[in-house]
Amino acid sequence: GSFKLSYYNEYKSYLSMLFLAYLLILVYSPVGEAKARAIWAVNCGGDGHRGVDGVLYNADTSDAGVASDHGVHHVPILARVHPQDRIIYQTERYSFENFGYKIPVHKNGEYVLTLKFSEVYFGSANQKVFDIWLNKQPVIVGLDIFSKVGYGTAHDEYVQFKIKDNSLLIGDYKLNFNGELEVEFIKTQYDNPKVNAIVLYEGTIKDVPQLPPLEKPSEDEVIQDDVIHEEESAEEVAERNRVIQEKQKAAAAHKKVSRPKKANPYEDNGPQYWPILISIGIFLPTVILLCKYRFLLTVH
Repeated sequence: GSFKLSYYNEYKSYLSMLFLAYLLILVYSPVGEAKARAIWAVNCGGDGHRGVDGVLYNADTSDAGVASDHGVHHVPILARVHPQDRIIYQTERYSFENFGYKIPVHKNGEYVLTLKFSEVYFGSANQKVFDIWLNKQPVIVGLDIFSKVGYGTAHDEYVQFKIKDNSLLIGDYKLNFNGELEVEFIKTQYDNPKVNAIVLYEGTIKDVPQLPPLEKPSEDEVIQDDVIHEEESAEEVAERNRVIQEKQKAAAAHKKVSRPKKANPYEDNGPQYWPILISIGIFLPTVILLCKYRFLLTVH
């Protein structure tokens, strides 16, 4: 009798600790975090990549325009970004005409489209300026990356929108929506449109990972930058533009071959099943202990 009582008390203590551990795991698991979830991402002009924030970027399979890794060779260190994520700002896709990407979206809700850029070629403003449309609606007009952050510096643009009952809501605009989001980069008179990476988040802007604030240059740096630009003659500007055009033509002639599409890594949604897996992991040892307890009661 004393053996049974002792074993029973130990068994109850074990169940209490097990239940407490289960509650703690549920509370601190990522399932409970109120963070935006990346449902689609691509490393434009480059290979697949896992970001420091856990976002899995697909390799770019588009055949529009030109896939370029110019930044990899000429801008090894980019400001404002973790070293592990430099690659998504060093590769890019650009085009001599309008181009874009299509993203499937099948759920109502709030979304944020994060567009990643860096200027790795031009050294002054008003050299590369372009617009961005979302399902034919202009959402960013006159984007000049250098004017925003300068040379070799990561820059993100955020577009917030909602999907509700076959409608795309962007600010005060309401557009018909058929389940496909199309982001387009629109050419202007200033060079060619480009993009380094794209991420679509399900959530609100406050939950989306954002770059750290831009550091302001010192007075000496500003003065030196002004001197350099003043010393650049019209002939030098014309020559630099001529070299740019030659490089663009050469790149277009040797653009990457489109690769087969890879499976969407976001279809897995593994973290959604963590509570179920945890429950199974706790339930099975409990059943085994219960069977063992019943067996011992029968023997003794």
